[in-house]
Formats: sequence, C-alpha cells, structure tokens
Amino acid sequence: MPDTAEYLARVRQHAQGKDPLVLQEETPKLLAGLIAKASRNELTTRPAENKWSIGEILAHLAEDEISTAWRYRQMVEHNGIELAGFDQDLWARLGAYPTREPRESLELFRLLRATNLLFLKQLAPEQWDCFGIHAERGRITVRDLAVHMVGHDANHVEQIRKLLA
Repeated sequence: MPDTAEYLARVRQHAQGKDPLVLQEETPKLLAGLIAKASRNELTTRPAENKWSIGEILAHLAEDEISTAWRYRQMVEHNGIELAGFDQDLWARLGAYPTREPRESLELFRLLRATNLLFLKQLAPEQWDCFGIHAERGRITVRDLAVHMVGHDANHVEQIRKLLA
C-alpha cells in the first residue's frame, strides 16, 4: 500500500464537492454494469501472482463494507473510540476469496452498502461529527469515513476497469 497520507489524499479527492452518499449508492450499480458481460474466467483470473482477480476485489469490497459498518456504528455509539485496522491480505486468505462466486460477492456488497446508507441517511447532523481514532489513519469522523469509502470504491472500480480492458 502506498504512503498513508498519499493514499488518503488520493481517495478523498474523488468525493470533493459531491455528496458521498450519492456516490456510494452508485458503486454497486456501476460494478454490476462493468462485470455484466464478463466470463467467469475473466472474473477469477489473477493479473499476476500477487494481485487480486476481479472476484477477489469484489469479495474485498463486501468484507470491507462489514468493517465500515462496524466503524460507523461504533463511532456513533462510543464517540472517540479506538478503531483497529485490519490486514486485508489475511482477510482474503481466511475468507478464501479466490473460491468465492464473484457475482455473489457483488450482491453481498450491494446489500451491505444499502444497509450502511440507510444508517447514514438517518443520522442527526451532529452524529456525522462523531469520531474514532483509527490505528493507521488517526482521527476520523463518520463524515470522513463516508468520504473515504467513495475514494476506496473509485480505486477498486478503476482496478476492475483496467482488468477488463
């Protein structure tokens, strides 16, 4: 992973001046369109030994949405809470990402994202400023995390576009 500050700046620029909830809502539809005509082989073939396939990226998006759901809720419930990071490569191994059905991973991501958006849309204005102390990123508010997820989405959408090109 690139330098944390560089990565955060790059992912956050994707949401500048835009509603992060609208952008987050678009991602599952965008991904569905991208993979609609892709073969199973295109979805499950790794571009290199140490790089994820499209299916593995989709599994990662689904599982990262689980982590994000927990973080949003913990920050609102326990303002100022410490938030652990996670080892995405370990999660990929433990979750057996290469064995997962890519379209099922996308559906799981879609459902989890929809649930998170319902949660975010009902927050009171002051709840958007609830925060946690992320082990790798420092202080992060609910709003910051919502913006971060837009960039995280854009990063992986671009990876998938390149793999399908």
